[in-house]
Amino acid sequence: MPLVRLAPLAPLAALLLSLAPLAQATHVGEALESDQQTVADNDQLLGALRQWQQAPAAARAARAAALERLAALRRDRLLSLMTRNPELAALRLLPAPLRAQFPANARALLEQDVSLAGTVYAEVARLAGGRSEQRFYFQPDGGAARYALQLAEEAGRERTLLGWAGRPLRVSGVRLDGQLLVRGKADGELMAAEGAESTSTNGVVTMTPRITGDQRTLVILANFNDRTLGCSAADVNARMFGGSGTTTNVDYRQSSESLVSFSGQTAGPFTINYSAGGACDYNGWASAADSAARAAGIDLSQYRRISYVTPSASSCGWAGLAYMPGMRSWVQSCGSTGVYVHELGHNLSFHHAATPALEYGDSSDPMGGARMVQFNAPNRVMAGWLPTGSVIEVLTSGGYSLSPLAADGAPNPQVLRLVKPDTNEFYYVSLRQAIDLDANLPASALNTLSIHRAGGTLPTRTYLLQNLAVGQTFIDSVNGIQVTHQGLAGGVSTVAVAFSGSTCQRNAPTVGVSPASQSGAPGARLAYSVSLRNNNTAACGGSSFNLAQALPAGFTGTLSASTLTLAAGASASVSWQVTSPATATEATHTLTATAAESGVVNSASQHASYVVYRDAAAPSLVITSPAAGASLSGSSATLSASASDASGVTAVEFLVDGRLLARDTSAPYSAKWNLRKAAKGVHGITVRATDALGNSATQSIQVTVN
Repeated sequence: MPLVRLAPLAPLAALLLSLAPLAQATHVGEALESDQQTVADNDQLLGALRQWQQAPAAARAARAAALERLAALRRDRLLSLMTRNPELAALRLLPAPLRAQFPANARALLEQDVSLAGTVYAEVARLAGGRSEQRFYFQPDGGAARYALQLAEEAGRERTLLGWAGRPLRVSGVRLDGQLLVRGKADGELMAAEGAESTSTNGVVTMTPRITGDQRTLVILANFNDRTLGCSAADVNARMFGGSGTTTNVDYRQSSESLVSFSGQTAGPFTINYSAGGACDYNGWASAADSAARAAGIDLSQYRRISYVTPSASSCGWAGLAYMPGMRSWVQSCGSTGVYVHELGHNLSFHHAATPALEYGDSSDPMGGARMVQFNAPNRVMAGWLPTGSVIEVLTSGGYSLSPLAADGAPNPQVLRLVKPDTNEFYYVSLRQAIDLDANLPASALNTLSIHRAGGTLPTRTYLLQNLAVGQTFIDSVNGIQVTHQGLAGGVSTVAVAFSGSTCQRNAPTVGVSPASQSGAPGARLAYSVSLRNNNTAACGGSSFNLAQALPAGFTGTLSASTLTLAAGASASVSWQVTSPATATEATHTLTATAAESGVVNSASQHASYVVYRDAAAPSLVITSPAAGASLSGSSATLSASASDASGVTAVEFLVDGRLLARDTSAPYSAKWNLRKAAKGVHGITVRATDALGNSATQSIQVTVN
């Protein structure tokens, strides 16, 4: 990954850095330099916070201003790190109890814990050289500004985000300016049932159409002030909405069994006040084009989709861009009908049609190389575009007859779907022939069996793995699956499917540590949880994993178990208690948990932060009942207290005559005292409150028991 050079520190920052020693942190892998910079930023803040807390009244304003400047510098660097390495950014977040110690203006520049309801969507750009760029956004309900969404979970990150796309969701995470960092997939809760796109009963797949209806679309042509389009409105209108030939409307009607069509109008071209040589401000272009269309009397609210067609802008580097799912798309190749089909496909939740080696490598689908052909088998199945009975879930070995995917009223199934257990995906087997737009298929896809791999719901990438000519076989030895193209006659393929014993494939386990970052005073014991997932395939059976820890000098730690035995695909967690030395530097310290499979060179590690800091203020504490000097009678008395602290109160303890009576961890804090067991006379009551950073406050009174 790219590394960012540590910028020279401003004079004030350099001074504060010299006053606050840095931790001897263990840094994280290839991101060493970025991690060093982030740790330095955090530790400078700790030093500046300490100076502000200890400053005399006359100097506190200046110290607060210095703290704000450092917080602003750290904010900019942390925002960059969230984009490039969200997992590392989560590791170096300041824990909430520590953030609470900062004065208000500086605290406003730090990350904030949030829980938001809204919708996730992706922005996908088609770049030159067979590459794409994908960014995820979270749009809160109520029209608030969107956030760039980052998921701090390396394993399955894209699959999780795609699973959230287009669905009502509540996420818990950390907000910093325009970024929203979600620590893991468990922090996102779907607010409505996803609804199964397909179900299988006795091998027959019943599909629920997910994408249907006429997609009323407005196409707005926009010229830049220094470059004009090479296509007319009439030409683009025909490419989009024509009822015959090679058009966007025809492609979707043929692929969807007429469940989806495109109608609408093309407006413009309008000249917008942007330069082709300027910034790639596609949202600005859209706003300007919308204004021009409204001025021409067009009601934009009448359209489900809007596509913006502009000349090529050198700063963009893409031929098309779209929200997935979404309403808007952009095209910079006006004479390519396939690009319209492709970008509007993203709006409808279709992802790229790839091969294992190439992002756009599957030319048998418009979502690949934007070729004007019908959609491939997995995309049709996930969209719910094939009638019941045309898709068969293959459960046993045997022979199957397969009709062409594009055939109307086919007498045989058109797709065979096979479960791929090791990745929780499916294989899709289909026959493509030169029917309608499929006459444009490459020769390798015609009269052969297409073997695709994909998930079961949109949006997800589809992968073309192999085209099988008669006599050829596709083999998945890990899952014990073979598919053979036995023959082709009369437009029907004979397919043999065989299930044999799967083989063991060992993969590195997944290790997680939660929370990723905590703070405590020197000598404090903090509780973490270490999770472990066995990623071996089912044929491997159960495996034992040895757990280990790596800690900074002077730290001690205890794992509740040193070995875990897990079945393939199973998960478990253990507790991890870590104590810093009483002499620990107030700084960021890195902890590492490792799991290694017994007898196999197969291991993984995960890191966490222990931020050592002791705040200067003890909790505020008041004994509210009984009153000092009170006389108590009866069988029992209620002792109560109020306690508060910026970092949070972790416990309030009630002691009678020096002995612990009760410990309460949540407000309102109280304890019951059995007076029948108390001697008559004077007794001392002491209440002790402890905050999240290890500070404590006590208050004592005397009472008389009658």
